[in-house]
Amino acid sequence: MILLFDFGGVLVDLDKARCIDSFARLGFDIRPYLGTYRQQGPFSLLERGEIDVPQFCSELRRLGCRPGTTDSEIVRAWEDYLTEVPAERLDMLLKIRRHYPVSCLSNTNCIHWGQAERDFFNYRGRQVGDFFDHVFLSYECHLEKPAPELYAHVVRTLGVPAAEVLFFDDSEVNCEAARACGLQALLAPAGSQWFKYFDENGKLHLP
Repeated sequence: MILLFDFGGVLVDLDKARCIDSFARLGFDIRPYLGTYRQQGPFSLLERGEIDVPQFCSELRRLGCRPGTTDSEIVRAWEDYLTEVPAERLDMLLKIRRHYPVSCLSNTNCIHWGQAERDFFNYRGRQVGDFFDHVFLSYECHLEKPAPELYAHVVRTLGVPAAEVLFFDDSEVNCEAARACGLQALLAPAGSQWFKYFDENGKLHLP
């Protein structure tokens, strides 16, 4: 069994209100673009890897950021959407990895994943590669969940039958799409509630 974890909302905590406030200070209303599980407009383009960071920032200035807003200010505001990956989740991932191959599948972008590598998975001398065997990122795959093509790509890369992949995501839509592609999937609500699927040593303990 290979375990596949979502990143946003499952591993990393999100603060939508803080992000909205940070962009408001730049004169930009992010609310029409900020979805619960998937972004819109230039944010979605960034998450599919169809535009780079300078293009993303230029588009936000065109859409309403106050004149003179720098790329760095926009990047920092977008980073304010992510808060932390609590140590208990990092420790649990390390325990789980003693028993199972572990990978990550995320709708994310180069800004947030760079932040994750720098601030969240840089933990007690460890790096991203110490937590995951494979990392599947929408901006590198040029696909976003729940696209069936993305799940098919994951299964091909992992090299196992789809039924041997167990996916944890905080969106039932994404879970249903994974099941439709033959994967197993469990809803993993925010706040470390997915711990209920494991015992204290990181072994699966399913209802």
